[in-house]
Amino acid sequence: MVMGDAECRAQLLIIAPLFKSVVCCRASPLQKAEVVRLIKDGLNLVTLAIGDGANDVSMIQTADIGVAISGEEGMQASMASDYTVGRFHFLQNLLLVHGLYDYLRMSEMILSFFYKNVIWAMVPFWFSIYCSFSANVFYDLSYIQLYNVVFTVAPVVILGCVDKPFNYKTAMTYVAVYADGINNRYFQWWRYVLYIIDGIYQSVVIFFTFYLFTYTSDVQNSNGRPWGRSDFSTGPTVAVVVAASLCVGFNSWQWNWLMIAAIGLSIAICMLYIAISSAVRYYSLEGVATSVMSTVQFWFGVAIAVVVALLPRYTVHSWQKMNNPRDLDIIREIKVLHRPWYGQVFVEPEAQATLPRADPK
Repeated sequence: MVMGDAECRAQLLIIAPLFKSVVCCRASPLQKAEVVRLIKDGLNLVTLAIGDGANDVSMIQTADIGVAISGEEGMQASMASDYTVGRFHFLQNLLLVHGLYDYLRMSEMILSFFYKNVIWAMVPFWFSIYCSFSANVFYDLSYIQLYNVVFTVAPVVILGCVDKPFNYKTAMTYVAVYADGINNRYFQWWRYVLYIIDGIYQSVVIFFTFYLFTYTSDVQNSNGRPWGRSDFSTGPTVAVVVAASLCVGFNSWQWNWLMIAAIGLSIAICMLYIAISSAVRYYSLEGVATSVMSTVQFWFGVAIAVVVALLPRYTVHSWQKMNNPRDLDIIREIKVLHRPWYGQVFVEPEAQATLPRADPK
């Protein structure tokens, strides 16, 4: 009756958000789905439906996220759902812990993917300015094929799979941080724009650092010949791989051994590939390692380009955490500095020693 009348549906949309919970009793499977669709489309919200039986399948499929409780009602709901839990109270863990972790991981991983492709694609653009946009290939073709697949994939995968701001107990204690995902604070359009601008800036720094180091002076290899295109492009390639890998580390919440190993492995594989391909006769990169890595310009260029490229991001991150910390930053500080749980007042030992004693009377 309510769902069949347009005025009643409008009134339900106005009244329902005012209550913490609304119970729809003795509803058919179709009516359950209609209630979910009404809230989903009428209020433009992300909806979650949870059920345990076959009569909940329509509701689970209508919602954005369907959760099933596996039990005595059969497996119909589990087969139609996105997630399956053993008990209803596990929904708290699913949302407040794993939901928060997945939101932070996916937000940062997607933005990092855009960033590292912008910095990689913009370096040849600056090179095209000096070759009259003649479509000359700047990178060696093997660099292009291996950049996303091998050279820079490990840090992003670790970021998207195991990164987390704090442990399970902390997430269950400070449940208010779940509101960051509801308000979409870490995947907004302005963060995407900032990542794109940062990628463009870093590409400018990396290309023109090597341009000033090479094209304004004669850089000769061990044979006494000046650098060619393959020689010159190797420097920016290594700098981009190092900068992109370290930047993903800056964006991660946790520097564990997996992240450190992933960053080191990405840089090592890039250097190892250049060394091995340089030893292959009649290959496009033949002799590149000996002609490039034996020069001071290459190593200074990589070091200066990476430091100057990452300095603004590091400075902004440090300023934000010290002067304008978010809820996650404050909780992480409480965790790292071993503050007590549940927000009790923490008294420093020095301050505790100077407290006035109570009057014996």
